Amino acid sequence: MKSNNEELENIKWGGFLNEFLWICCGVNRKVLRQCPTDYAKYAGMGGTILFTALMACLSGSYALYTVFESKATAIAFGIFWGALIFNLDRFIVNTMYSDGKVTISWREFTSGLPRIIMAIFLGIVISTPLEMKIFEDRIDSQLVKDNIMRTNATRQEVTKGNTSLIQRRDKLESEHKAIEQRLAVANEELKKEGEGSALSGKAGHGLIYKDKERNLSAIEKELQTWETTHAVELKEIREQIAINTDKANRDIEKGNEEKGNEEKGFCVRYEAFSHLKSESTELSIVSLVIMLLFIIIETAPTFFKMMIASGPYDDMLRAEMYRVRVLADKQISDLNDDINTEVTISTERNRHKLEAEMKANEDLMSKIALAQSEILNVAIDEWRKNELKKVEENPSAYIQSNVPDNEEGVTINA
Repeated sequence: MKSNNEELENIKWGGFLNEFLWICCGVNRKVLRQCPTDYAKYAGMGGTILFTALMACLSGSYALYTVFESKATAIAFGIFWGALIFNLDRFIVNTMYSDGKVTISWREFTSGLPRIIMAIFLGIVISTPLEMKIFEDRIDSQLVKDNIMRTNATRQEVTKGNTSLIQRRDKLESEHKAIEQRLAVANEELKKEGEGSALSGKAGHGLIYKDKERNLSAIEKELQTWETTHAVELKEIREQIAINTDKANRDIEKGNEEKGNEEKGFCVRYEAFSHLKSESTELSIVSLVIMLLFIIIETAPTFFKMMIASGPYDDMLRAEMYRVRVLADKQISDLNDDINTEVTISTERNRHKLEAEMKANEDLMSKIALAQSEILNVAIDEWRKNELKKVEENPSAYIQSNVPDNEEGVTINA
């Protein structure tokens, strides 16, 4: 019968779902297959990473769709964004330090703090577009409200700019209207006086009639003078007011058209969402709860890694890591031995070569010395023969040429 260890080593498949979630978690599946008690632990961790990536995919797709309104582009970016978050989460979980205890130690927390901060940031980034999608109707209403407020503000600015012109126009129109009213009254009184229906009760053109006629002429002259002086000014003021109002209306229409195009953009919608949260405490609380939920989901694998108790998988993984490390050290040692052997062989080869060269040099020097000795012997023999020949031919001359003069005057006889 096979032992339990042999049976565990023969496990080559942990089930499709487990295998997939283990891949998401980034564990060593070959080692984990031998630890059935840890299957669920790491499958749960992989599921958390997977669903975080899926939510990131949806969030990124919606955010980009609000900008470009292209489904293909949004889907492509969503897949890319989800894969990026997926890879970051796997990296965070698999590079976390854990002491194998349920409690979180200070060393675990400090070593994991950068990863926790990164996870919180990712949670905020992922949650924001999804929050905007959840409150999409409220955001649309806020956009309409903001547009109305901008239109009213623009009209108020135009009215404020026209205030002095309107005041001057109203004053001139009031003056003109007052003169016209006086003229109408004077004209009516003159007519009644001529018909005899006035207070005098006498018809005809008497003194009272002439007096009223002079009054009417004076008012007509005053009206002509006013029109000569202010008619052009009043016309220009009215035209300027009309120009300013028309320009403001065009600006409002243009602004509404631009804002209508921008309302579909992410930044404008986020600005409206911020206005909503500032105006509604309840909505701010709901938004905060959603954001905290995503932060918890994003940071869960990190804290889960720090709080998880050491199990068989961790022990076997450490053993496997130790085996690989020892094997690597052995390979390094073997490589060093090979290098040392090559260096030794090369050194010996160079030494033998040097010795051979030195021996060859010694033989050459010996031959040179021998040749020089032979040459010297031959030269000495020749010199001896020459000297003997000189002596035989003329001994006295030879002696005189080779013996120094005696300073005391002693002569040597042949």
